[in-house]
Amino acid sequence: MFQTELSNRVSGEFPGSKLLYCHVYAIASLLIISLLSSFTLTQPHQFISNWFDGFLGGLAHPVLGLHHLVSVVAIGLISGGVVRGALIPAGFVLATLLGIINHLLYLDLPGAQTAIAFFTIVFAVILAIANQPNLMVMVVLVATAGLFHGYTYGEAILEAPISSQVAYMLGLTLTQFVVAMSAREIGNIIRIEKLKNICFVGFAFWAIGIVFLSYSII
Repeated sequence: MFQTELSNRVSGEFPGSKLLYCHVYAIASLLIISLLSSFTLTQPHQFISNWFDGFLGGLAHPVLGLHHLVSVVAIGLISGGVVRGALIPAGFVLATLLGIINHLLYLDLPGAQTAIAFFTIVFAVILAIANQPNLMVMVVLVATAGLFHGYTYGEAILEAPISSQVAYMLGLTLTQFVVAMSAREIGNIIRIEKLKNICFVGFAFWAIGIVFLSYSII
């Protein structure tokens, strides 16, 4: 079972609603920046030819696929209220980079899209249930999911110069880390305030995962 860090916070010192809005705004702002960046990257692998395009592509890519975004947010929410829970999003982000490198080295990882949809469903179920897996089990789960996410991201920069590939990975890491850590803080607030919203979020993410799983299988 997860250990929680909620008992370490004093309710009188935790302005939940204000912080909740701040982190929601942080995620929304980064998503807007990412979407604006995507306007010049409708075909990323054709347009990434320098480090600036690579960085913009990295910023935009995590929000161009709804299943990618849902997974990052779900992972952040799951890590909320967990002692050393930052290991969960950190494990995902690092594994994503490893997945990109695997693709750049032409190491095949079959069924990536199906695996991403499957893990989206798994994370949604974990959000919706009261009893959650052990911390290290969760880190292994998100790291495995990160490998598949990274592998699909790597397609965008296969033919790009090395400087563009590095810039792309930096932008991608920034977007994923900020979204995941902001979602983690939202998860902290939801658990402290004993809100039920997180269960409904889990069910919504589950539905999205089912849709993408069906598309990947067909």
